[in-house]
Amino acid sequence: MNRITPEALYRLLPAVHRLRDADEGQPLRALTAILAREGAVVEENIEQLLDNLFIETCEDWAAPYVGGTIGYRPLYRIEGTDVGNRAEVANTIGYRRRKGTAAVLEQLARDVTGWPAHVVEYFQLTATCQHMNHIRADHHLGPDLHDPLAMEPLNKAFDGTSRTVDARSIQQSPSRQSIGGKHNLPNIGLHLWRLIPMAHTQVPATQVDARRFLFDPLGAPRQLVNWPEPETTIASISEPRHLPGHISRRALEADMTAFTPRAFTIFVGGTALSADALEACDLSDDGPGWNHAPHPAPAPGDPPQRVRVDPALGRISFPEDQGETVATSFHTAFPARIGGGEYNRAASFRQRPEQMLALYPSPDHATLQDAVNAISTIGGIVEITENGVFEETVTISAGDGAEVVLRAADGIRPILRLDGILHIQGAADARVTLDGLVLERRRINIRENPDGISLKEVTFRHCTLVPGRAFSQTGEPANPNAIALTVSTTGLELFLDRSISGPIRMHETTNAEIRDSIVDAASADSGDSPAARALFGTGPETEPAGALTIIASTVIGRIYARAFPLVSDSILLARTDDGSAPVRAVRRQQGCIRFTWLPQDSVTPRRYRCQPQLAIDHAIAIQEQLGAVSPATRGLITSRITRWLRPSFTALTASHPAYCQLRDAAPFEIREGASDDGEMGVWHLIAAPQREANLRIRLEEYLRFGLEAGIFHET
Repeated sequence: MNRITPEALYRLLPAVHRLRDADEGQPLRALTAILAREGAVVEENIEQLLDNLFIETCEDWAAPYVGGTIGYRPLYRIEGTDVGNRAEVANTIGYRRRKGTAAVLEQLARDVTGWPAHVVEYFQLTATCQHMNHIRADHHLGPDLHDPLAMEPLNKAFDGTSRTVDARSIQQSPSRQSIGGKHNLPNIGLHLWRLIPMAHTQVPATQVDARRFLFDPLGAPRQLVNWPEPETTIASISEPRHLPGHISRRALEADMTAFTPRAFTIFVGGTALSADALEACDLSDDGPGWNHAPHPAPAPGDPPQRVRVDPALGRISFPEDQGETVATSFHTAFPARIGGGEYNRAASFRQRPEQMLALYPSPDHATLQDAVNAISTIGGIVEITENGVFEETVTISAGDGAEVVLRAADGIRPILRLDGILHIQGAADARVTLDGLVLERRRINIRENPDGISLKEVTFRHCTLVPGRAFSQTGEPANPNAIALTVSTTGLELFLDRSISGPIRMHETTNAEIRDSIVDAASADSGDSPAARALFGTGPETEPAGALTIIASTVIGRIYARAFPLVSDSILLARTDDGSAPVRAVRRQQGCIRFTWLPQDSVTPRRYRCQPQLAIDHAIAIQEQLGAVSPATRGLITSRITRWLRPSFTALTASHPAYCQLRDAAPFEIREGASDDGEMGVWHLIAAPQREANLRIRLEEYLRFGLEAGIFHET
């Protein structure tokens, strides 16, 4: 359809009217321009109505209506995630044609949950007597112990070892306290990979010495993961190359070309090393050095040494000293897209027409500080356009009423390795935003400007303020309990959105909102509930932080605040050794805490359906139905529930891929205790329980009669 332009519409008028219009100052031309603009809106709407007839091009709201024409029943909508019903509607006819097959169940799990999946028919792995007329030569009762590669996926999705019959049901109980069996004739297993592969493209490798390097530019050990190959049809079962699984040493040794350059690449002097120049190896610690490091000079007649790679630890060992720069491209795993990375953040970008945009690195700005100074007075955006490590000291000083944004370009993950404290200051009504950055080594200080004036607002969006300021070579915090952010000015509005931060000190007048984020005290103690402080005041121990609003976040460490206007769907994990309250508010009459886990001895405003208090009240109510409950009995019930109803995490180290992820064995009251029956804490945004609930609903429609299906988490 031809677009209606103002000029084309104006030329449809008779020439006599156009001549008269020119004499009058062209008011008719201005009117036709308005009509053309509204006509273009109508034309676009007509075109969209045509697009809405097809599932590939329709708007999101129209997908269930398109599905209704083929009898599609919509599932529960999951807000805030990229899981929709478009792919499922598009494949519904194909599903029905192959209904009950393993390939359909696998694709169905992938479309409904948004997670990569693999289906296992456990009757094929159950030890049975074979009929002599139908012998399966690959169906062995015992594993081949001579093949360590085949033994590696033991008890995982691609475990090909046969087992004797397990008569327990494969369906897990709702509380997940008892896990069912797997190997039986009617059992189907749906294995899901919940961690997302995160790309790191041509980033500087961390140098240990002239021959040893780490993939991670932050210097932490990283488990490399596979970058999945897409499947071209729904009629096949996935293989390891189609899934974002961990790359093991034996798998890399068996087929180096299957992983490089697709999953990882090593660059020396800008040139990528080929698969023939690499070999897999165990480079774990051996005293001050690494195991199996190549010798610098092979014996005469021996083949040249190859570069050795350890995918489990993210380590590289060269046979010779490297005089050129070493860079890497690789993939790691993480539960969700927060904290910055090479994922799509364009939807959060805002730029007004009058805002100045300064790119860095560029010939116009020798340093990042020069780029920031160019827009500080009037406001604007500094956009970092390269992956890399930028070592310098930066001070952001916003002018009166100016909005200063320092951000990474979409699809870029720059690291600011601060040589000194990053100071943020500004004049009246000034705003500062940091977006998509990783900051390490030094803290950030938000302070008054030299005139004693405080800026209005500071926002950290998709940022990582490395807990502990840096990582050691073991992945632990290099500086436990070190402050990541200090707010020494008054009356500031502080926002953390989808970010990760170490401990925060703030003035009592600060109003902070923490949403979909992690604040980690990075404590030195090994307990699962640290006694270190995570959110507290700028003065001595007796001075509180400001008013804290915490939404769907995880705070690891003690909190002392002036008030809690709202805390919802969160986990506040802390303890004290001196008998004081691990989570404490000065003003208990203000605010509310709802659908949150927090220590039982916390001093807070009123709580609504918080754990473990909710479970304690429920247990006491049941006991009261049998008769009066004495104070001693109440104390026993409280002590018993408090001991077991507490968060249980896969890892509490920021360098771990499953950082702050709740274990499957964590209490059901926490995993599905949020306001929307999702899990409490930062990964509430993933909506994992809702995804699995939708999958179970679909299995009732597509699972063959007589079969049972169980859902298992690979990551």
